[in-house]
Amino acid sequence: MEDAPTGDMDERIQTWTPERLHTLQQLVLDRGGEMITVAAVTPGGEVAAYTEIVLPDPEGTSAVQYDTVVVPAHRGHGLGQAVKAHMAAQAAARHPRLRRIATTVADENGPMRAVNEALGYRRERGVGIYQIKL
Repeated sequence: MEDAPTGDMDERIQTWTPERLHTLQQLVLDRGGEMITVAAVTPGGEVAAYTEIVLPDPEGTSAVQYDTVVVPAHRGHGLGQAVKAHMAAQAAARHPRLRRIATTVADENGPMRAVNEALGYRRERGVGIYQIKL
């Protein structure tokens, strides 16, 4: 996740650990939501790509796309699109009222924008993020 194009943004990348992941998932569950994660795993057990969404209200019509990541060694094989398509199909099957999955992607992240467009996502609005160094 550290090399996703973000333009000139100076981001603090946080280290993901199993504990941090479980804490985040528990927070979603404690708030009444559901998290769906789909991963592409190599025959050797390495996670090559994953994506996840959160349904703040599992009975509602909207979900929020969290991360989609493809490990650099596995890029260029369509894994990002494959995990996102599978995730959307799983979410639709488990939550028939789901109508919308929102996501954010930096303008500079051409590969993920292309994946989203291929899957039918459409640009809803621009978002400006401003940063000042103190």
